[in-house]
This record gives sequence, C-alpha cells and structure tokens, in this order.
Amino acid sequence: MYGKNPFSTYQSVQVTTTDRGRLLVMLFEGAIKFFKQAIQGIEENDIGRFCRYLSKAQAIIAELMNTLDADKGGQIAKDLEKLYEFVLFYSTEANLHRDPKKLQKCIDLINPVYVAFKEIVDGGAVQQATAAAGGEVAPRLAEPASLSDDSRPSLRMKL
Repeated sequence: MYGKNPFSTYQSVQVTTTDRGRLLVMLFEGAIKFFKQAIQGIEENDIGRFCRYLSKAQAIIAELMNTLDADKGGQIAKDLEKLYEFVLFYSTEANLHRDPKKLQKCIDLINPVYVAFKEIVDGGAVQQATAAAGGEVAPRLAEPASLSDDSRPSLRMKL
C-alpha cells in the first residue's frame, strides 16, 4: 500500500466512482490536454514528449470512436465516427510532418463536442447526453478478474 503512487490511486478511484456522463467529459478533457502537450513537445523540439502525448491523445480518440453504437445512436453516432476518424487521420498527418497547426486543428475539431457534452453533464441532463451519444454514455467495465487478450485490465466504454 505504501509503495503505490497516491496520485495514481486517486485517479483510479476517480474513474471508477464518477458518473457516466462525467467520465465522457474527462475523456475529452484528456484528449485535449494531451494534444496540447504534444504541441508543446514540438515547439520545444522534444520529440519524445511529442510522441508520448500524441499517442495518448490518439488512444482516447480511438476509444471514443470504437465504442460508438451506430444502432442506438443513428446519424449522430455516424457523424461522430466520421469526426473521430478525421481527427485520427489529421493527427497522423501532424505526426508525419511534425506540424503543431494540424494538432491545434484536432483540438478545434473535438472542442465543440467536448463543450456540448460538458454543458449537458454540468446541467444535469445526462439523458440528453445519452441520446446524443447514441446509447449509454457509460463505461462498461470488465469484470474485476477478467483480463483483455494482452493480459492487462480493460476499460471498455459503450457510448
């Protein structure tokens, strides 16, 4: 217990105890924060930092995209999928060319979606967020004992 990082423990508790809508907002906040840190990495010519944070941002966007439910979300889910695909493509282009302007464009593209979900969640209208996201806005957590194929715990979200 004493050897664990207290911040990591706090983060774990925060993610597992937060409500579903707030978790979605946290994912968007994380993606935006990581894109900004990747931009700083480019500007400071710190390629390791750039790559580390770009990878984290892309992982969040990929998870958001992979968990959309087109059957429940209809056209909104399809539109969000196209947006996420474009952000992933554009961030890959930014990686290829080390272009901070392209990363800023990624932030500019996902920020309106983030703001909309944040307003809904902060307003207490989680049902509206659920409908807009095409289903549940909640994570479906793997059973505590179950592990994904690569033997790491898995957090799967179903939007």
